[in-house]
Amino acid sequence: MKIETTLNQIPSLTWNWLKMNRGELKLETSLADEIKAEITGISEQISYEYKSSIDIPTMEEGLGKETDFIFNTKSETLYISSKENSKNNTPVILKYELKNDSSVVSKQVIHAKKNSEITVIIISTSENNTTGFEAISTKLFAEENAKINLVKVQLLGNNFVHLDSTSSVCNENANTTLTHIILGGKETFIGVKGDLQEYKSNFNSSLAYLCQNEQKLDMNYVVNHYGKKSECKMSVKGTLKDSSQKTYRGTIDFKNGCSGAIGDEQEDTLLLSPTVVNKSLPVILCDEEDVSGEHGATIGRLSEEVLFYMKSRGIAKNVAENIIARAKIQSVVSLIPDEQTVELIQKYMDGVFGDE
Repeated sequence: MKIETTLNQIPSLTWNWLKMNRGELKLETSLADEIKAEITGISEQISYEYKSSIDIPTMEEGLGKETDFIFNTKSETLYISSKENSKNNTPVILKYELKNDSSVVSKQVIHAKKNSEITVIIISTSENNTTGFEAISTKLFAEENAKINLVKVQLLGNNFVHLDSTSSVCNENANTTLTHIILGGKETFIGVKGDLQEYKSNFNSSLAYLCQNEQKLDMNYVVNHYGKKSECKMSVKGTLKDSSQKTYRGTIDFKNGCSGAIGDEQEDTLLLSPTVVNKSLPVILCDEEDVSGEHGATIGRLSEEVLFYMKSRGIAKNVAENIIARAKIQSVVSLIPDEQTVELIQKYMDGVFGDE
């Protein structure tokens, strides 16, 4: 199957010559392989089943409707729900172990019912130096006073193409938290769309990445504020090495009627090579007067002062760079509430960074 499509289009287009309005995906793949997650952490307060029809609010794919044809090749969705008034301290873990030359699509819906809390960790792994394609779609629905904590970890082989689409809807006083760790793959596309529908709904996201060699990372975050006093906070941090490329688009959209809403997006990028390509486009759209929106970006190389300090303590430049790059990732890894997942990431980073 030949796939040629755009994805990750920003809501308000900018100049075409910047080549920031959208991403492009071109590859040939079968989408024919079947995969089901290894599931652990299910308790009496949580149920799961594979379903072809699920009664939740309609959500557009985080990557955009242009990718619907990819996800529609799979009729079944893994539906995970928490009972009303339940608090689940043990995370549900979905682990997808991909084989060489595999081509898979998976879909999940996570539904936190009224006054409930649930944590789900989704891990994509493969052996090093493997090739393949993975497309994963996750939709979150948090009812009144509910909380969803979603963690996505990508540790794929260095020739994988990875599509990751996340959409969420939050009702009154509901909260969704999204944590991403992106370390593997040849090309990775991250699309996130959050709708803060009602009063005091909340969305928080943190992403950490390392791009090296000729890796490409394309990200598009869009949070729509509809509810009064809704809040969002987005953070992206990572390191670019060698000839890698990264594109980040982040849009906070204050809709009419969302008075008292607060939005903040921050980016921190470390550049360790003159041949990397770094593109960033933070956007705030506003159709409401009584709101607060902020965005900021810290982009640069290691300062001479830091390098001198490291050198004075016998730390070589390349080791110092690895220490700082790993620390950026570690600050987000520390948010993951599962020791085994953290250990898996640490082991992967040991292979990437080597002995420091």
